[in-house]
Order: sequence, then structure tokens, then C-alpha cells
Amino acid sequence: MYSVISDEELDHIFSCKDEAILTIQDEYFIDASQAALGLIGISSLKVFQSLHPARISPEFQEDGQPSILKASEMMSLAKKNGSHTFEWTHIKLNGSPFQVRVTLRFRLEEGEFIDVHWRLL
Repeated sequence: MYSVISDEELDHIFSCKDEAILTIQDEYFIDASQAALGLIGISSLKVFQSLHPARISPEFQEDGQPSILKASEMMSLAKKNGSHTFEWTHIKLNGSPFQVRVTLRFRLEEGEFIDVHWRLL
């Protein structure tokens, strides 16, 4: 049910400049591709690490749900089902919102991880 990705495959994915790929552990970002950092407007991975997805989101999503609660719900669904896809609004550092289609994939490999893919809408 859960896929295993080799270290080489992960290195390739994170080096692609046109793919917004991120990794979450314990509900916080721990890694991100340059494309993901660029979308947010952050130049340093160190600044981005340990952010909860709701910290780069408006207080409420388009459906009226608080981002902090909905983010946790979406991650729980990915963990339960192996993956989950949905639409989400994030906010760049400059304050401008952008919408993405998010695909979360749960990965169990020496810990629990969620691989995240953003596709701009």
C-alpha cells in the first residue's frame, strides 16, 4: 500500500526546479524543493523547516474551515488512506495568495513521512 522511494530518486525529485515537492514529518515541513521555496518566496530551506502548513496559509480556507484544523485533517486522511488530493490556498511571504492542487502520499520508512506535491491552479 505504501511506496518506498530510494535516496537517489528523492535527490532527483528535490533537485527538479519545476516541481514543488515537500516533505512533512509530525505535521511540520522538514524538506522542500527549490520550486516550493520559490512559490512561497523563501530563499533558505532552513527558514522553511519546522513550519506547519497552516503558517503559510490564510487563517481560513475557501470552504470556511480554519487552515490549522483542515491541514491536520488532510494529513490524517493521507495517513489513513495512503494518499489524499485536494485544493488549498497558501500565502507567499509577500502576502499574496496562490492556489494549488495538493497531493499527499503517506510514507512509512524509519518514521512516518508525508510527501507533498503542489500543482498550481
